[in-house]
Amino acid sequence: MAYPHEREVEIFEAALELPSGEREAFLAHATADNEELLQRIQALLHAAEKPTEFLPPTPSKLLPSRPTIEQPGDRIGRYKLLEQIGEGGCGMVFMAAQEEPIRRKVALKVIKLGMDTRQVIARFEAERQALALMDHPNIAKVYDAGATATGRPFFVMELVRGLRITDYCNEKKLPTRKRLELFVQVCQAVQHAHQKGIIHRDLKPSNILVTVNDGVAVPKVIDFGIAKATSGERLTDKTIFTAFHQFMGTPAYMSPEQAELTSVDIDTRSDIYTLGVLLYELLTGKTPFDPSELLQAGLDEMRRTLREKEPARPSTLLSTLSADQLTATARHQGLEAPKLINLVRGDLDWIVLKCLEKDRARRYETANALLMDIQRHLGNEPVTARPRSRLYEFQKTVRRHKVGFAATAAVILTLFFGLGIVTWSLVKERQARQRANTEAAKSAQIARVLEDMLRGIDPKSAQERDTTLLQEVLSQTVGQVSRDLTNQPPVEAHLKNTIGNIYAALGDYQNAELMARSALALRQSDPAGQPADLAESHFDLAHHLWRQGKLAEAEQVASGGLTLATNSLGKKDPLIAKSLAQLGVIVQDQGRLADAEDLFRESLAMRRQLLGNKHPTVAQTLNSLSGVLALEGKQGEAEKINREALRVFGWSNTPLFGWSTRQDSSDDDSIYSRGLEFHDKGNLPEAEACFRQAVTIRRKNKHDLDVAISALANTLRRQQKFSEAEPLFRECVAMRETNCPNAWYTFFTRLRLGATLMGKRNYAEAEPLLISGYEGMRQRESGIRDRYTVLTESIESLVQLFEATSRFETAAEWRTKLTVVQAAGPRGKPAWPRLSANDQASAER
Repeated sequence: MAYPHEREVEIFEAALELPSGEREAFLAHATADNEELLQRIQALLHAAEKPTEFLPPTPSKLLPSRPTIEQPGDRIGRYKLLEQIGEGGCGMVFMAAQEEPIRRKVALKVIKLGMDTRQVIARFEAERQALALMDHPNIAKVYDAGATATGRPFFVMELVRGLRITDYCNEKKLPTRKRLELFVQVCQAVQHAHQKGIIHRDLKPSNILVTVNDGVAVPKVIDFGIAKATSGERLTDKTIFTAFHQFMGTPAYMSPEQAELTSVDIDTRSDIYTLGVLLYELLTGKTPFDPSELLQAGLDEMRRTLREKEPARPSTLLSTLSADQLTATARHQGLEAPKLINLVRGDLDWIVLKCLEKDRARRYETANALLMDIQRHLGNEPVTARPRSRLYEFQKTVRRHKVGFAATAAVILTLFFGLGIVTWSLVKERQARQRANTEAAKSAQIARVLEDMLRGIDPKSAQERDTTLLQEVLSQTVGQVSRDLTNQPPVEAHLKNTIGNIYAALGDYQNAELMARSALALRQSDPAGQPADLAESHFDLAHHLWRQGKLAEAEQVASGGLTLATNSLGKKDPLIAKSLAQLGVIVQDQGRLADAEDLFRESLAMRRQLLGNKHPTVAQTLNSLSGVLALEGKQGEAEKINREALRVFGWSNTPLFGWSTRQDSSDDDSIYSRGLEFHDKGNLPEAEACFRQAVTIRRKNKHDLDVAISALANTLRRQQKFSEAEPLFRECVAMRETNCPNAWYTFFTRLRLGATLMGKRNYAEAEPLLISGYEGMRQRESGIRDRYTVLTESIESLVQLFEATSRFETAAEWRTKLTVVQAAGPRGKPAWPRLSANDQASAER
C-alpha cells in the first residue's frame, strides 16, 4: 500500500538536491497543480534551511549550550574552521586549519543541520568514499573523514585554491591550443575515476578548478558529491537509490540519459557527454543549450530539449553571435574573430559533436579515446570523429611531414637557383656556351624529376593512407632518378642522399640505408667527386646502420668517413666534430665507454672552438658526454656537465611549459633531456610532462619519435598507469620491429610491453613478450649500452612473471641469479643467464 506522504517526501528530497534558483520550475511540474501539496513542500524546504524555526523554541535552560550550526572559529575534531568557502544542496564547505600531525590548510565538508536524512547521508558518504578510491594529480585528494559531535559526517580534502577552468582560460587569454592541453588533463582525471568505477555525473566548470603550481597550470576535478559506482564495490553501507523522479545534476551540463527520469542506467558515457559540453564552452564561451532558457521552459520542455534537440556545431554557434559577442569571445583566446571560427571549424566541431551524440553508443567509449583524438588534432593527425576523405588525409599528411616536404622544396629551390647561375654564365662566357647548355639541361632534367615527384602526391592516391603515401612517391621517384640520371653521378648521388634522409625522417631506416649505399657508391666511383661529399655519405650511411642496430658495420663506415673528413678538411671542421660525436655514440652502444668518452670530449672541444659555448650542438654533445660519464660511475662530473647542457639548451630560466610554442630539434632535445633529468631523480610527474611535450613535437618532425614514445611509456609504467602505457609501448614495438628489427632495444621494448601487461594481470600475453624480449637481448648483449641496468630490470620482470603464475621454484632460481648479478655490480659484467627450454618454448606459443 502506498502512503500519501511518500510522494511528498520523494519530491521534498529531490528538491533539496537542486540549487534554490531551479526549485520553482521543478516543484511546479512535480506537484501538478496540487496547491496544498506545493505549500506543504515549500514549508518543509523553508524549515530545512532554517532548522531552528521548524519546532517551537525550547527554553534554553532545557538544552545544552552549543551552537546549532558550525561557524568560523569552531572546531571539528582536530580542525579549526577558518571561513565558509562553499555551500551546496546538502553540504557546507569550510577552509580549516589542521594542526596535527602536520600543519596545513584544508577544505572540510560537512552535512548541514536538518539535512541528515538517510538518503542524503548515504550520498554524502558515497562522495567521501569515491574520493578516497582515487589517486590522481588532477583530482582533489582526501585526507581524513569522520563525524561531528552531533553525528553528522564530514570529510577533509585538499584545499584547491583556483579559478573555474573557464574563468581561468578567459582571464589568462589562453589560446585554443593551451585550452585543449588543460582539457586533456581533465580527461585524464575522468579516465582515472572511470577506471576506479566512479562516474562523476556533475562535471561543470565550477567543479574543475585551475590552480598554479610553480608557474604550471594544473586543473583539479572536485565534488564527486553525486558520484555513482559502476563497479561491484560498495561505496557505503547505506543504500543509495536514484529515484525515478529525482533529477540529478546541472541541466545545462546534463546528458540525455540523465534527463530521462525513468532511467537509472547511467554509465561512464554520461561523463563523456558532459566533457563535450565543457569543451564546447571552452571553445565558444557558451554551452550548447542556454541555461536560463532551459529553466524558463519548465521541466518537461527542458527534458525534451536535452533528449531530442540537436546542438549547433561550435563553429556555427560562433558564426551566429553578434559582432560584439564574437569579438569578446575571440579576445579571450587572444585571436581575431574570423581566425577563431576557422580554428574551431573542422576537427574540433567533429570531436565535440561526437561527445554530444544523443545515442551514447555513438559517443567516445572512454575519456581516453576522447583525449587521444584531441592529441591527434594537436599533432595534425586524422581524428577518428571525422569521416575520412581523400583531401582531408592529404592535408594532414602535408602538415605532419613538413620536414620531408620542406626538404624536397629546398632541393627544388636550390636547383632553380643553379639554373639562374647557369644562365648568368651563358651571358658572361660565350666561349663556354656548349658546356653551359649541357649543365642547364642537367638541371632542367633534375627539376622535372622533382616536379614529377611532387605531382605524384595527389589527393586521389592518398585514400586511407598516411606516411605510406610519401613513401610510395619516394619509391617511384627513386626509379625515375636511377633511369634518367645514369650519366650524371654527382646529381644522382645528391638526390639519392636527400631521398634517403627523407626515408629516415619517416622512420624507414632500411630504405634509407639502401639510398645511402647507392649514393656512397656513386660518389666513390666519381673521380671528380668532392671528399667532403663522400664523407657526408659515410656519415648518413653510418647513422642509418646504427639506428638498425648494425653497430659493427656502422662503426666501420663512420671511421672511414671521419678519416676522409680529417684528410680533406684539416683538423678542425664542423663535419669532423659531427663525425666524432657520431662515432662516440656507436662505440658507446658497443659498451666501450672510455673510447666513447674520449670521442665526445674531442668533439665538444672542437665545437666550442668553432661555434661558441651556446650553440645547440654544443648542448647535445654535453648531454652525450654526461650520459657516458654516468654509465662509467662518474656521477659528480656527469651531473655537473648535465647542468651545463641544460643551461645551454635554455632551461635555467625557462618555466617547464615555456617551450611548447617552439618546435625545432634543439628545443625538442632540451625538453627530452629535461625529462631524463626528472626521471633519474624520481620526479616522475614532471618527467611525464616533459616526455609528453617531446612526443608531441617529434610526431611532427619525426626526430627520434620512437625514443620519446618509449621514455613516456616507461615513465607511465613506473607510475602504474598501465592502461596509458600499453598503447604507447605497442606503437613503439611496431615502429622498431619495422625499422630496426635486429636492434637490442627493440627486444627491450618487447620486454617492457610484457611488464606493462603483467601490471594489468594479462599474464597470457605478457609471458611470450617477456621471454622473447629477454632472449633477444641475451643474444645481443655485447651491444647494450647500460648493460647492468637492462639486465637487472629484465631479470626482475621474469621473477615477477614466475611468481605471478605460481612457478615459485623457477622464481626462486631466478631470484638467486638476480642476487649474483647485483653482487657483481655495473663493473662486474656478469653473464646473462640462459632460459630453460620450457621457458623459451613459451615465447614461441
